[in-house]
Amino acid sequence: YKIFFFFLVLYKMQFCSELFNWSLAFMRRIGYFDQHRLALLYLISPIFLCLTAYYRTYVIRNDFDEVIVNLFKISGATTTTVRAFIVMYKAKKFLSFFESIDEWYQELQREDDDVTLKKAHEYTQKIKKTSKTVLILAGITLFYIAFIQLLATVGVGYKKLLVDVAFPGVDLYESPLWEMMSILQSLWIAPIVLFSYVSYLCLTLIAIAFGIFLMKNLQTKLEGMNEKTDEEALKFIKKCVKDHVMIIKYHQDLEVLFSVGSFADVCIFAIIPCVIIVISTMDHDMSLLIADIQLSLIVMISTFIIFWVANNFCYESENIAKAAYNCNWESRNKEFRKYIPLIIMASQRQLQLTAGGLKPLNMEFFLTMVRCTYSLFTVLFTMKTEGDS
Repeated sequence: YKIFFFFLVLYKMQFCSELFNWSLAFMRRIGYFDQHRLALLYLISPIFLCLTAYYRTYVIRNDFDEVIVNLFKISGATTTTVRAFIVMYKAKKFLSFFESIDEWYQELQREDDDVTLKKAHEYTQKIKKTSKTVLILAGITLFYIAFIQLLATVGVGYKKLLVDVAFPGVDLYESPLWEMMSILQSLWIAPIVLFSYVSYLCLTLIAIAFGIFLMKNLQTKLEGMNEKTDEEALKFIKKCVKDHVMIIKYHQDLEVLFSVGSFADVCIFAIIPCVIIVISTMDHDMSLLIADIQLSLIVMISTFIIFWVANNFCYESENIAKAAYNCNWESRNKEFRKYIPLIIMASQRQLQLTAGGLKPLNMEFFLTMVRCTYSLFTVLFTMKTEGDS
C-alpha cells in the first residue's frame, strides 16, 4: 500500500515531472522514492566497488599517485551512494516538496494567472532543453569511458580497471576475474554511478533555480502594482505576502533536502588539485588520461554551477525587499502600507543555502575554496617535482 501511495503521488505530479524531467524520471525508475528494495539491488554493485576499492587503496597506500587517483574515483562513487541513501531516507520529504511545487502550479490555474503560467511554461521549456543537453553530455562521457574500458578488456590499450579494486585472498587481476570485473564496472556500475550523480545534480540545480524564478516573479508582481486601484492593490499585496511566506518555506525545504549533498560536493572539490597533479605526471595511456580529465571537469564545473546558482538565490531574496520598497506604497491607504514592512523585515534575513549547515554556498566561499586548493596545488606540485628529481 505504501509503494502504491508513493506511485500515485508521483503519477499525479504533472508539473514536477515536466520541470525536473529526466532526472526525476530516472530516480523514480531506480526506485529511490518508492521502491527501496529495487534501489538496494541497483546499489549493491557500487557499494561492493567502494569497499573493494578502499581496501585496494589501503594495499597500495605507499604509491601516492595511484592512491590519489583511486580516492578521487572512490569519492565520486561513495558520494553518489550516500546521496541515494539520503534520498531514500528522506523520500517522504522529497515527495512533500514536489507536491508543494505542484500545488503552487494548480493554484495558478485556479486563479487564472495567465501571465505567471506563461512564464512558468517558458521556464520549464528552457530547463528541459538544458537538462537534455546535460544528459547528452553525460551519455557521451559514459560511452567514451565504457568503450575505452571494453577495449582494454579485449586486450587493446592500457590494462587497467576504471577503479582499482582488491579483495582479501583473491587476485582480481587474473583472468577471467579481471575481464569480469572490467565488464561489470564499464557496463553496470559506471552507468548507475554517473547517471545517479548527474540526476541528483540536475535535481538540485533545478530546485534552486526554480526558487529564483519564484523570487523574480514576486519582484515583478510587487513592481507592477502602481497602476492598480487601492482595492486591487490591497488584494494583490496580501497575495504577495502569502507568496513570500511560501518562498521562505521553500528555502527551508531546500536546506533540509540538499544541504548534505552540497557538503559532499565541497569535500570532493578539495581532492581535485591532487588529481590534476597526478594525472598530468603519471605514465598512462592517453585515452585513460582523457577519461580522468573528463571526470575531473564534471566535478569542477558542477561545483561551480551549484555555488553560482545558490549565490543568485541569496541575492534575489534580498531584492524582494527592494521591490517592495520601490512600489508606490506612500500613496496607498493605511491598510495597504502595513504589509510593506512585513515583506521588508522578512527579507532582511538572507535566504542562504549552506553546505551541511556549516558554510554558505556563495561565490565568496567558492573563491576561498579556489585559493586554498591553489595553495594546496602549489605545495603538492613542488613536493612532486622535488621528489621526482
